[in-house]
Amino acid sequence: MIPQEFIDEVLSRTDIVEIIEPRVALKKSGQNYSGLCPFHNEKSPSFSVSQDKQFYYCFGCQASGRALKFLMEHDRMDFRSAVEFLAQRVGMEVPDDRQVDRGASERRKSIYDVLEKSTEFFKEQLKSHEKRDRAVGYLKGRGLTGEIARDFGLGYAPPGWDNLMKKLATTNADRQLLIDSGMLTDNRDEDKTYDRFRDRIMFPIRDLRGRTIAFGGRVLDADAKPKYLNSPETPVFHKGRELYGLYEARKRVRRLERLVVVEGYMDVVALAQHGVGYSVATLGTATSTEHLARLFRIVPQVIFCFDGDAAGSNAAWKALLNTLPAMEDGCTAKFMFVPEGDDPDSLIRKEGQEKFEARLQKASGLTEFFFNHLSEGLNLDAAEDRAALSKKAVPLIETIPEGVFKELLINELSQKTGLDMERLVGATGLDRDVPPPDAPPEDYGSEMSEPESPQRSLKLSRIGEHATAILLRQPDVANLLDESDLAKLDGVPEWQMLVELVTWVHQAQDASPMLLLSHYHDTPYFGDLRRLAEQDPMLSKDQLAGEFLDTLRKMLHDSDLQQKQKVIEMLTRKPLSELSPEERQMLANYRREQAQN
Repeated sequence: MIPQEFIDEVLSRTDIVEIIEPRVALKKSGQNYSGLCPFHNEKSPSFSVSQDKQFYYCFGCQASGRALKFLMEHDRMDFRSAVEFLAQRVGMEVPDDRQVDRGASERRKSIYDVLEKSTEFFKEQLKSHEKRDRAVGYLKGRGLTGEIARDFGLGYAPPGWDNLMKKLATTNADRQLLIDSGMLTDNRDEDKTYDRFRDRIMFPIRDLRGRTIAFGGRVLDADAKPKYLNSPETPVFHKGRELYGLYEARKRVRRLERLVVVEGYMDVVALAQHGVGYSVATLGTATSTEHLARLFRIVPQVIFCFDGDAAGSNAAWKALLNTLPAMEDGCTAKFMFVPEGDDPDSLIRKEGQEKFEARLQKASGLTEFFFNHLSEGLNLDAAEDRAALSKKAVPLIETIPEGVFKELLINELSQKTGLDMERLVGATGLDRDVPPPDAPPEDYGSEMSEPESPQRSLKLSRIGEHATAILLRQPDVANLLDESDLAKLDGVPEWQMLVELVTWVHQAQDASPMLLLSHYHDTPYFGDLRRLAEQDPMLSKDQLAGEFLDTLRKMLHDSDLQQKQKVIEMLTRKPLSELSPEERQMLANYRREQAQN
């Protein structure tokens, strides 16, 4: 048994849109998202997903539920697998019943409640506190309007040691809850408890459901330290996973195609004020691989925007290093540096949205920044420096997931260093099945490790190859095939690999093209599978599912004909006296059809 408290917590940290959107093409429609229902055939969308309520509902077939039920019904996961999948995405480990504090769920609910009350308190202070003019003047001086302050829930923590505590801590239990939520500092050495945030502009940090989970506070006095103060880690806040402004970006932009990563909360708000409503900021930490994996689940492109000084360059390089392990094919990362002396906030106020977005368009690609940084101080006309570049680049390239992007980066390194492509491929561990064109077959592998097993042909029919190529391109189309259809295909030898691939996708928790290929990396069929995966189907992503279904219908039709042919052949070999009336009728119908054709 998985404790209900744990399930509730996993669901509270899960955004249902992030779960459904990779599986169903969704479009923003008012406050909700809509698309074609994955549970019944329809031509106009009746499937609705509410991000606020974390719920889906189909007005056509009445399918409904939360993220857990969706995975169980759409991906055919069993209950435990679905919980484990969601838990893994939010960095939690499924416990057994004995490991859970029965009061933990109620405690978290109380923390969410007190954080929401704190948000309202700070907003009210910005409107009515006797010293509010200083805070309002600061925000106006940064070019912010009342509307943008409202949208981001900005507030003010007035001077004084116990303003919030006096307002919300009417009992010792309330006081402890404020400590647990990070709003009060409990200094046991001095036996003092006081407000953590004092005389600061307050930025509520919200999860994807819009709940306040923490705060960032910025000083009003330029000489005060620290400039930004964040909430500590709490049961509902883990700063290494969260991003400031992500909730607001998804609310402001109808359909996100890219996200800009900046360094400060004020940068996020200022960019939104001037029309660039798709920026986020890390919470006082470097951009982590976990951050990037989360961002790439939402958008295909991430643009890092850093200051143009040495500190900004160093921050960008650290971001690049953490981006490499998240660079699945289809993801892109770019790097933009603002002029020295500016930051994104000041730059967009100076230049405006159009010029700022033009800079984003011209941002350096990951490959360009990668090699420019590694080549600093090197003379690539010198053999020693080319070798040095290779030595620095290869271990970093090895961290990239297998795929086209990794191969392109290796090719770029090969061109820059003049080193043999196959030697670099061997050094980075990217297996290639095609021997060098200038080497005879018997020499292949003389300077590289041999493949673990010989390559074999898949022996797929032409139509089977077509269906397999689509599946490798977009694995989730496997979910269009139910168990009864799969059983019909299972008996046909030339379709066995397709059946195996579909079965693997059904069982996998999260099947991407690279994950699917990597599963077969050390099998004899990897070469053929990679060849099919690299075929361009000349179809858009939206058309692939329809093409796959049409191909399956043809395959199932052919399968039915083959099965029928086997039955007829068996009947024709039996003496007429041994045939049942039904078998005689079947044989007569077949001969009549043949005569008509």
